[in-house]
Amino acid sequence: MKKNLVIAIDGPSASGKGTLAKKIAAHFNVPYLNTGALYRLVAFRVMERGIAPAQFEEHILELVKNISESDLEPEELFSEKVGAVASIIAKNPKLRAALFNFQKNFVREGKEKNGGAVLDGRDTTTVICPDADYKFFVTADVEIRAQRRFLQLNTSFDEILAQLKKRDENDLNREDAPLKIADGAVVIDNGNLTVEEGFQKILQTIK
Repeated sequence: MKKNLVIAIDGPSASGKGTLAKKIAAHFNVPYLNTGALYRLVAFRVMERGIAPAQFEEHILELVKNISESDLEPEELFSEKVGAVASIIAKNPKLRAALFNFQKNFVREGKEKNGGAVLDGRDTTTVICPDADYKFFVTADVEIRAQRRFLQLNTSFDEILAQLKKRDENDLNREDAPLKIADGAVVIDNGNLTVEEGFQKILQTIK
């Protein structure tokens, strides 16, 4: 692999971008960061501490303090309830600015110490890594994404579908770093692909 290669993968929630990003990072043996998990962690802390929406901004510095990569792994961060809150607070420019340095430092350290990095999450290709060596936009029909999440969580399909549609609306229409396909990004419709097929499509592009 080319030294200091940075790969950024963007796309809507439950499109499979995280699974593919992890597989690509493992293949090239470079660090991986789920940037959306940062917002999920903050959302989880907001819910856990009972912070009211009107008071959210005054707690931002406290909420983003002492984040480590291990904080981004617990399964409870990836529930639809936490995701719904994360989608709302991700609109906040002060929160985005507070988390920006964490993400940029991850890329810098990955290049310096490990020969590169793989990041996935909304705005990785447009804001965090606009100069990434390879940019991908992984997408799928919302019904397919809801079905995948339903099989993961085994809760109400209709509720998951409604939540995903609401998250898509929030992500597409927020003023700061809305979800969009970056210039030069390779679009992969992951709706009818297996994990291995999606992985091979990305790998073929990189190679």
